[in-house]
Amino acid sequence: MRIAFAIFRYFPHGGLARDLRKIASECVARGHAVRIYAMTWQGERLAGAEVVLLPSRGVRGHVRQRRFAAAVVRAHKANPADLMVGMNKMPGLDAYYAGDVCFVAKMRARRQWWHRLTPRYRHFAGFERAVFAAEGRVRVLTVSPPETHAYARTYGTPARRLHSLPPGLERDRAGADDDAARAVRRELGIDTRELLLLFVGSGFRTKGLDRALRGFASLPKTLCAKTRFCVAGADRAGRFRRLARRLGVAGKVCFLGGRDDVPALLGAADGLVLPAYSENTGTVILESAAAGLPALVTANCGYAAFVEEHGTGIVTAAPFDQSAFNTDLERLLTSPDRAAWAANGRALGRDKRLYAMAPAAVDLLEEFARASTRPSVALCAFDYTPTAPQHRALAAVAAACQRRGMDVRVYACTCAAPPPASAPLVRLPVIGWSAAGRLARYQQRLDNCLRRHQPRCVVGFDAALHAMDIRCEAGAQVAWRAREGAHCPAAWSVAPLPPGIGDVPPNQQGARPHSGEAITLAMVGGDLAAHGVDRLFAAIGKLPAQTRARCQLVAAGFLADKHLAAARAFGMAERVSVRAGADPGTVVATADVFVELAFRPSANGWIFDAMTAGAAVLTHDAVAEAHLVREAEAGVVLPAPFRQGDCDRALARMLAAPDRRRGWRANAARFAAQPRHYGQAAAVAARIAAWLETPARGGKADASLSA
Repeated sequence: MRIAFAIFRYFPHGGLARDLRKIASECVARGHAVRIYAMTWQGERLAGAEVVLLPSRGVRGHVRQRRFAAAVVRAHKANPADLMVGMNKMPGLDAYYAGDVCFVAKMRARRQWWHRLTPRYRHFAGFERAVFAAEGRVRVLTVSPPETHAYARTYGTPARRLHSLPPGLERDRAGADDDAARAVRRELGIDTRELLLLFVGSGFRTKGLDRALRGFASLPKTLCAKTRFCVAGADRAGRFRRLARRLGVAGKVCFLGGRDDVPALLGAADGLVLPAYSENTGTVILESAAAGLPALVTANCGYAAFVEEHGTGIVTAAPFDQSAFNTDLERLLTSPDRAAWAANGRALGRDKRLYAMAPAAVDLLEEFARASTRPSVALCAFDYTPTAPQHRALAAVAAACQRRGMDVRVYACTCAAPPPASAPLVRLPVIGWSAAGRLARYQQRLDNCLRRHQPRCVVGFDAALHAMDIRCEAGAQVAWRAREGAHCPAAWSVAPLPPGIGDVPPNQQGARPHSGEAITLAMVGGDLAAHGVDRLFAAIGKLPAQTRARCQLVAAGFLADKHLAAARAFGMAERVSVRAGADPGTVVATADVFVELAFRPSANGWIFDAMTAGAAVLTHDAVAEAHLVREAEAGVVLPAPFRQGDCDRALARMLAAPDRRRGWRANAARFAAQPRHYGQAAAVAARIAAWLETPARGGKADASLSA
């Protein structure tokens, strides 16, 4: 596989850089081709990996990062890899190694609201949102449970995209021999009677070096006099040197810069401090434990739980209190428990799970890369309602596409029922004063989302949605346009669809026996008013009182209360059951007569489902499935244009002739049992596959589809 990584700055003493080296080395060892994009690079290049430098100019850091991210996208398009992995947050990634804390959560907790108005905040928040947005597709390798929860809480990131990794301790940093430790103490001029307090980490401000200096200055004079404080890390030390002078401990503090002999430093020290303001993991916590060095850390460090659980030192509680930390620091250097902390740490260092991060990460990256080769398909609806005819086949189409090896996502503004279980649902809610306004805003959000995710085929299940590659038109037909840039003009082609969603007829026992007492009328639709429920109420009102008393209406869909006024006027209110979340299949299965009297020419696939269940049908010629009823002789089809008087008389005749109704129901069941009427979902999936396989001008077909 070809795996590309992107990192802003690579320097050998940075935690992200070390994690990148571990993961990339594991990829190379497994035979993958590795390419690393970086803005700057310090230190040795990684053997077996291609390093591509993309220097970016800009006065501010976030400007340079934005330009670097754009350069990475261009380079990736020119020389594509199977997977693009970001070590820093940026757009255009397939996977992200979450080595940083949640920026937005941190800013909300620690900064005033006006910081959110700055260009810097908008940049970092935008890059973070590009990775973690709920509607996104980036898979995330997480290393800290607290930060994982922070990301999920802030962005609503689905759990299926968050993959936890074990710690990534390196064997060569898990302790040093005694000779190396003694050599370090000689180098630093520390004799055996003195104590060495150690701070390790680049990013002095974030890791709380100011807190550590204040704690060191607060030690009792006799303890402070025999203690040296050494700081190892590559960062600007000027402000912290000045702080040490103000605290009167400058002569006891030594800034070592970036060091490659951290294990020897840990072996030489008598205590480690990490009072971080924010720390995603804190690998040095595990390194110190493995070296037998007691540590004092703050509770917000990702690996602080290891210190508490295994008893390898002291954890200062959150929220941070400087006086409490000062007391804990004195205890770290003088406690009689130091020997037990050291022994517990060495025992923890023998746990193989501490060293499993890189293999586990590459296992997941290989899985992501295999998944990314599947063609991506977006199934788009506006207000997804399973009872709506245009959405009737959506879940089945999603499942059929997945069986063909496609990566399917469903996009919807709202979802009135549980989403299709076979494919992830991306909700894009909008607010508007009118349906047209909501549709326009949803279309805009959908366009932006599709531009970011770039699916290879976009399928619309609502006629009002534009910019679709394929339209599934209420189960009656499928329409597709020519591939963009293809030799033929971008005209739409249309093919009819079979009415049955499944591949084979369901097991039916023929027409259901009729009790001879109550007569169940059924309707199914998104908005029942649009499907003619008022026309049905008017026809019921003209029935003889005795017949009307035997009628009951069961409906699945939405119906405003004002439309029930007619039912109440006829004394039928208690015999009308309308449920938005009802299962359409259950509703049609209870029907003696299925009714569809739509006001506008439309399709209603539930007519065929009602015929499959052995129900007679009352409809009119404006409904697309009317020809099925006429062909099967399964009910009454009113002529167009619709006249209420014709409907009144037809309903009265249907309910007054039980023998005729039984014949219609038997005809419906026989007609629906024919295999030629099935395979709608498979036909739509086949059309999508054919569209993907059609090469565009200058492009290639998607060869990864399985027939």
